[in-house]
Formats: sequence, structure tokens, C-alpha cells
Amino acid sequence: MAGILDKFQVERGANGVKVIARSRQLTGDCTTDSEIDDAVEMLKDDLDACAREMKRLVAIDQRGAMFQGWPSAKDDLLDA
Repeated sequence: MAGILDKFQVERGANGVKVIARSRQLTGDCTTDSEIDDAVEMLKDDLDACAREMKRLVAIDQRGAMFQGWPSAKDDLLDA
């Protein structure tokens, strides 16, 4: 899932979730205080969207397997 601006991407792995910047340039050229404030506010909104996605993915991991019959991280497969 990417944020609303497609500047960031949320990645899920075995060790957890993380945000990756998809671009080196995060804003366009700004020449006024207003343009700077708008650009940074949009990036903040984008990161907030990523945070919501990260929290959703962590909640799924904490509940267990997404599909019935699949082992979850909470299952101790060595006791079988």
C-alpha cells in the first residue's frame, strides 16, 4: 500500500512493517511560505495514511493467521 501521494510505501515482512520512501524528491520547488506549508502538510497526511496501514497490518499479525488453516506466528509448530 502506498500513501495518498504515492511518495511512500508500507512494506510488511517477517520482522514487522516499515515505511519506504519511493522517491528522493518529496516536494516540488517551493517559492513561498504557503507553498512550503502545503507541501509539508501533504507529506504529513501521506505519512498518517501509512501509519494507519502499518497499524492495520500489525493488528492482523497479532490476531493470527489471515486464512483459516494457515499457521500463525503465535503457533508453536515444534510442539506438533
